[in-house]
Parts: sequence; C-alpha cells; structure tokens
Amino acid sequence: MTAITSTRITQLLLGGMIADAYGVPYEFRPRQAMAKRRMDGYGTYDQPAGSWSDDSSLTLILAANLLENGSLNDLMDKMVTYLDGAYTPMGECFDIGNATRKAIIAYAQGTEPRMAGDRSPAANGNGALMRIAPLAVSLLNEPDSTVRRQVITDTTIVTHGHERSVIASVIYVELLRHLLAGEPLAVSLTAARDAIKDVGFSAQELSYYQWLFTPSFPLLPESDIRSSGYVVDTLEAAVWLNFQPETYPQLVMHAVDLGEDTDTVAQIAATIYCAAHPNVEFPKAWRNDLILPRDIAVLIARFAARFSVGN
Repeated sequence: MTAITSTRITQLLLGGMIADAYGVPYEFRPRQAMAKRRMDGYGTYDQPAGSWSDDSSLTLILAANLLENGSLNDLMDKMVTYLDGAYTPMGECFDIGNATRKAIIAYAQGTEPRMAGDRSPAANGNGALMRIAPLAVSLLNEPDSTVRRQVITDTTIVTHGHERSVIASVIYVELLRHLLAGEPLAVSLTAARDAIKDVGFSAQELSYYQWLFTPSFPLLPESDIRSSGYVVDTLEAAVWLNFQPETYPQLVMHAVDLGEDTDTVAQIAATIYCAAHPNVEFPKAWRNDLILPRDIAVLIARFAARFSVGN
C-alpha cells in the first residue's frame, strides 16, 4: 500500500489552486512573456488577485463528493450549486466552460448524470480533465485497474461524454497515481500509456495521444506545444512543462507565458509537479494572496485527512 500524508494531499490541491489563480488574469491572451513574480488580478475576468476559477471550484466539488462517498447525482447537485456561487473564492461563478454549463443545465432539467455530458467530438474541451485530480488520491491504492477506469469514466462523462476526454482523464489520473507512489515522470507516463492500451478504447481515439508518449516529446521546442482549451492540447502542454527543468514558480510562470488557456494549463501542470515533488514549496507571496475561505480550507483539510495513509 502506498503511503500518502495529509500534508502531501493538501499540497497537491493547493498547488493546483495557486497556479489556477495565478493564470486567471491572463486567460485567452496570446503567447508572450506575461508572467510576473507577483500574483496579479483584474485581468481577463476583472477578479481580485488570488481568485481561482472553475478549474479549482469543480475540483473541490469532486473532493467534497468523494469525502462524502457521494453518488454521481450528488456530484451533479454540487455542480448546480456552483452556478449560484458555491465553492468559489468570492461567492460568484465568474468562469465556466460551455460544455460543463450545458451538462449541468441538462442534469438540472432531468437528464441522468451519465448522459449529461456532450458526446460529440466537438465537445472535447478540458473541463473534465481540470477537475478530476482528486481521483488520483481516492484511487491511489485501488489495485483493480478495471475499477479505476470505470470510476474515472463515470466521473468524466457527466460533463464530457466523448471517448477522447475519457482517455485523457485516465492518462492524467494514472500519471498522478504513479507519481504519488514515487515513480519518476517518464516511468509514470509509460504506466499511464499502458493503462489505456488494450482495454477497449478505439485505435482512432488513442491515436490522438500518440505524440505524448514518443521518446522525443519532452525535447520538443515550445513552438510545437499548443496550450488551448482542447483536451489533447492541455494535457500535452501540462506534461511537457513538467519535463522542463524548472521550480514550481518557474513552471507556473512558463505555463502562463504559453498563453491561451493559462489557468487550466497552469493548474494541471502544477498538480503534476506537486505529485512528483513531495517537498514542493510555494512562493510565500502567492500562498498569502490565494483567496481561501474558511469553508474551503476545512474541506481541503477533511479530504486530506480522510484519504491519507501512513505517516
């Protein structure tokens, strides 16, 4: 059984939230040198510094759902409350993807959770990928790969029903699991690749992720890395960033300088980084700037305590 401390789980969640908040003011800007040593505010969404987006809100909702052993209906019920400002830094839902909003509304109007997510190829944004990291913690010591894959699938399709999004979620969760178990990034990525092989995914959909697993991928120039909200682009950018020899703040600033979906790329890249670095340290100023309501801090602490194993 892999041991994981409550501190490490807390750092995993906070590391993603800090990166998310850092990237929020820059979202949708073109690739350029934008990042600064301080955490900015009042950019794209006119929110104060330290405001995190739907990436973190929906991640926290999944954490709350797992903490309560909740059903998919419970998960979707919590997402409905997000539209009214729950699980947010300032009581306001200021950012949500189209596919996620569409799925939440469909559920609220009576659609069964597993059928709420759009199944069209055009609906392969990163809205499921960005919120699914808590499964790496809850499934860390689940030995049955079939069980893990089904849980990941069910959690994904409530908002993003296409197979391409499911594959991305499986890669990400399995990558995090192996990193949390202490395996190097390259080894963990190979394990994630193995988790999607010969398990029923179509060859056509698997082909979208071939580049990610090539030996030359970590050595690609930045010009070959796309940082859009398309799920394949986001996953590739986040993994590529972690192959660069950078500290946590350098990685986050690099993610932001890639442009486009700055908050989500930074959040996912930072979560991978935190999974791979048990002793990660955040810039004190960024941690202090992060808006962290008491109820959210309590949720994170409870989730970390619930799923910690060993010392």
